[in-house]
Amino acid sequence: MHTALNKTLAKLPDDTKIYPGHEYTKQNVKFLTTVLQTEPVKKLQAFAENNQQTQGKFTIGDEKVNPPFAPSASSVRMN
Repeated sequence: MHTALNKTLAKLPDDTKIYPGHEYTKQNVKFLTTVLQTEPVKKLQAFAENNQQTQGKFTIGDEKVNPPFAPSASSVRMN
């Protein structure tokens, strides 16, 4: 997975759209909001709530700037 994400996909142009094979954003953002309340997570939550379809809406460049499912360790809230 590391090679696929950080070496293969990272080499693609930033404007490359991402089309996952299934809808996972809405369910994952529900979990993500329980552990993180960062601005990128809040934006993703609002996007998921306001859009029936989320596939093909994000680009490689978006993921490089705000990878909501791979936040820095300092942003994770520990309970």
